[in-house]
Amino acid sequence: MRIQSRHPASTPRLALREIERPDAVIEVLAPEDWPDARVEAWLDWAARDCNEGVMDAEAPLGGGLARYADHLAKTGLSDGLFGDAADASAFRDALLATMLTGLASPASTATAPLRLPDIGEIEFRRAAEGHLAHWRSARLAAKAAARLDAALAQVGDAVQRCHGDAKACADPSKNSALGRAARRARDLGADDRMILDAIALAGAPRTGLIEPDAKAPAPLVASASRQGVAAVDEAASFAAQVGWETSALVLALSPDDAENLARGAPVRAAIDVTAFQHGEAFDTASFNQVVGLWATALEIERGDRPAEIGLAGVGDWLLTQGLSPAGELGRDAASALWALTVGAALSASAEAAAALGADPAFAQERQTVLRSLAERRVRAAALRSPLASEAAAALAVAHGLARKHGLRSSRLVAAFADPEAALRLGGKPLGAAAAAAPISTAQTADGLLVPTFSAAGHICLTEAGADFDAARRHAMGHGSLADSPAIDHTVLQARGFTAHEIELAEDALRHADDLRAAFAPAVIGAGFLSDVLGVPADLLADPDFDTLAFAGFSETEIETAERHALGARRLSDCEALEGELRALFSAVELPVLADRLAMQAAVETFTCLANPAVLDLPFDARPADAARLQAAAARAGVRALRLNRIAAPAGFVLALPEETEAPKPTRPETVVGSPPPAPVKERIVERVVERIVERGGRSRRKLPDRRKGYIQKAAVGGHKVYLHTGEYEDGEVGEIFIDMHKEGAAFRSLMNNFAIAISIGLQYGVPLDEFVDAYVFTKFEPAGPVTGNDSIRSATSILDYIFRELGVSYLGRDDLANADPGEFNADGLGRGEGAPDGEVEAEPLPASKFISKGFSRGAAPDNLVFLPFGGRRDQEPRPVGASGDVCPACGDLALSRKGGLVVCDSCGTQAGAAPGESDAG
Repeated sequence: MRIQSRHPASTPRLALREIERPDAVIEVLAPEDWPDARVEAWLDWAARDCNEGVMDAEAPLGGGLARYADHLAKTGLSDGLFGDAADASAFRDALLATMLTGLASPASTATAPLRLPDIGEIEFRRAAEGHLAHWRSARLAAKAAARLDAALAQVGDAVQRCHGDAKACADPSKNSALGRAARRARDLGADDRMILDAIALAGAPRTGLIEPDAKAPAPLVASASRQGVAAVDEAASFAAQVGWETSALVLALSPDDAENLARGAPVRAAIDVTAFQHGEAFDTASFNQVVGLWATALEIERGDRPAEIGLAGVGDWLLTQGLSPAGELGRDAASALWALTVGAALSASAEAAAALGADPAFAQERQTVLRSLAERRVRAAALRSPLASEAAAALAVAHGLARKHGLRSSRLVAAFADPEAALRLGGKPLGAAAAAAPISTAQTADGLLVPTFSAAGHICLTEAGADFDAARRHAMGHGSLADSPAIDHTVLQARGFTAHEIELAEDALRHADDLRAAFAPAVIGAGFLSDVLGVPADLLADPDFDTLAFAGFSETEIETAERHALGARRLSDCEALEGELRALFSAVELPVLADRLAMQAAVETFTCLANPAVLDLPFDARPADAARLQAAAARAGVRALRLNRIAAPAGFVLALPEETEAPKPTRPETVVGSPPPAPVKERIVERVVERIVERGGRSRRKLPDRRKGYIQKAAVGGHKVYLHTGEYEDGEVGEIFIDMHKEGAAFRSLMNNFAIAISIGLQYGVPLDEFVDAYVFTKFEPAGPVTGNDSIRSATSILDYIFRELGVSYLGRDDLANADPGEFNADGLGRGEGAPDGEVEAEPLPASKFISKGFSRGAAPDNLVFLPFGGRRDQEPRPVGASGDVCPACGDLALSRKGGLVVCDSCGTQAGAAPGESDAG
């Protein structure tokens, strides 16, 4: 089998690239125009499918591709497929070149499904019900095991959370939380040995027993008559129910297709057809060579397994020619391309049969295969496509070679899908006429991913003479919020955003998928959102927090601004394009199921094997919906189909009505003269009710930027302590600071951070009395006598002193004061350390003694005084009505006695009866 003249090799331009792998960053030789994701896809394939874990830094892509091609060349030479070593070497070089240039790639091996009888036979129902029962049991067992595992984990957590004696914590009779967790685990099916083991393993690393969802069922394939499926008979309805429930049943509409689909796992390869389109001409000769090359490679690799060749980028190939996959011309062009592929692949199989001998199975189906080739040639010649005549010629050559030499494999071409192979081919999807999105991403030299037109979309726009710049702005946006019709820089500044935050958002727009991500707290800054926009802390902690919505922008404004900055990411609604061009992009971006099924039916007229058409069902669809969709696909002419029920969205919750209490049974009325009713035996059942109360997160109450408070200097056991407080407008304490001197840095730091923790707790609503009760009477050094504080004379620790002081000053907890009550002055400031002893005569005090002049900024007049009335505790009350009495309402010295009342001459307030006089006078 001569190779060198038929498959000339080409050398791609390689460059040393740094690729980030899961365990390390490696350097590898790779084509310089490939993105990192494509290089990684080839490295993953080499490590998995070639069983190669060693990287060769001097070989392209680590040497995995070269080893794969070398292995096939040596195997083919030893099998006698090649005439000499030169042919094998030429085959190796050509195969390696097609992979390095991105023309072709090996594909993933498919899983062979389990063959079931025809759906009309009684054996199918029995077998399907058995598989359904097994799958349901596995699913329920997985759910039950997951719940049991979670319950046993709670048993271990109950032991871990317990503080105290270890034996008591591990005893369910002494640890109430452990007892509840153990009963819950027992109710879910755990025996006492399992519970005991969970207690013993508390705190040890734990892994889940089983995933919450059962493993997907094994694929099944069954045959069915097209008429029965299209008419939705009883057998078809049951098959639809099986497919609806498992998403694993492939329904082949002929017995031959069912047998072929149930064959062993095939080896596969894919070829990128867009690489052979040069302007308006298709390089048929090169395409036939590459298809024949990979058909030969699969013949070598497959052994006793089947082999399949697929095409990638057929939809992109149609787009470059301005052909819609929804139109007849597009279907004819795709069918001609697939027919050409079948002719080239079977010709290579016939040449391999000339060297190695035909497959023994070919003798049994010789007439059927030859008749099928002849029929395909006739149908191909009738297609309305420039490739129709060449496809018919290729099928004619294959027919002649098969008649002469036989075939190694008569079923080589199938329109299968493989996402991994698509990634290795530059994002070209596999399938009957699959196409990449016209708006894709490109990797820049510095590794950034930016939106751009796909190669096919670019060619289509250029050939159609469309307004390229208008299409780009519509699809990919302006890249900035400047001049946005809804949210621009001026509007953002009016809502409180500064130039700094706007610049951060603009930078994030370069690689953001939506506008909200560019304004996320991680980008804008949580400090700005909290301090300037006033976002509560609980909202900032929400991963779905929407900054723009909080700033007051409506959903319509956000969508308009996002479309201006990031574009619509599609071309089907671009008004700058003509109607036919918009319809063409709509067929690619928003394919209709009927058009997709029609394309697959047209292509499968020429392919050797059927590929199941995947019919997606909503998660809330019913079996009747599945049966109708299945019937529509059968009427469209596909050869096989598979129902795929989409999983429910994350967090889906079924709306259920509130549970209502059942009416209590009433006792029957007793009629006079009738025998008494039988006594009702009441059964008392103990029921454990556990209520879970979910409370919303507390919001932090911020202190004003300019706040009042006081500073108390004292010494505890000879160690000076400065207590600073900060208050809200209503006088409630909101923060404290503790400064100490002549202490170690570690102790001072601990006290500072302790004060911060107390302050945060106060601002989140923790009552001060809770802190006071928690820390009063704590004992540690320094401790002893307290000097400098008129209300507290001794303390057992620094914390005891601080919270005694706070309790006395803010809570009126005089029970915490241990000084002489007579020492308290009317101003509450005390004499301070070093003040003279003795009774201090009450006299008016200037307001500057207790009002900060800096805090009031001079607003308090200099002649404002504090009158010493309303003394605390044991002060003797002054006689009401005496000269110089102060009015408790207005504070004026104008109280005078008038009859039995004391009246203020200034405001007219009646202060009450004079002492010693009764109401009766």
